[in-house]
Amino acid sequence: MKKFKLVFSALLLMIFTYTNPNPATAAELISSSPAAGSSITSAPSVATITFSNSIGDVGNSVTVTAPNGDRIDDGSLQIADTKVLIGLKPLTIGGEYSVEYEVATSEGETLIGQYKFTFVAPAVLSSTTPESSESPTPDLNKETKSSKATDFFMMGLLVLSILVLILVSRSLRKPKKKKRKK
Repeated sequence: MKKFKLVFSALLLMIFTYTNPNPATAAELISSSPAAGSSITSAPSVATITFSNSIGDVGNSVTVTAPNGDRIDDGSLQIADTKVLIGLKPLTIGGEYSVEYEVATSEGETLIGQYKFTFVAPAVLSSTTPESSESPTPDLNKETKSSKATDFFMMGLLVLSILVLILVSRSLRKPKKKKRKK
């Protein structure tokens, strides 16, 4: 009994004094696209921020502001484990853009910060207008005419399948027992 108490006491002492050799580090921004402090010449359609810890699904916000103060993010925030993606409207003004974020990690930690990147606008913005294609687009609302042969073939298949169903159901019936005369 004395050994049991000694072992139990040692076990409790180890449990209460145990310290994690690799304590969780504070979450931080690892990378971003467009990269913080970078100069870009082609306008991105999305900004991506990668953190060291997983991001929770609620309580997150990211805003991207143009040099003139207008918001250029479209509000479509997506979370993918450690990455946060925010959709961007087309960048038309050259200058320094600001990305501000407030995100909650899955461990409950709130990260608040900002970074900037520079967009070097081209001299003439090319408009992306869809080019007309050579082939006409089919009208899906237009009724198509089927041939009479196809219609008769389909009706024949329907009648044949009904006949097969009747024959199969008759063959599966239990035969009636005949009464024996004594």
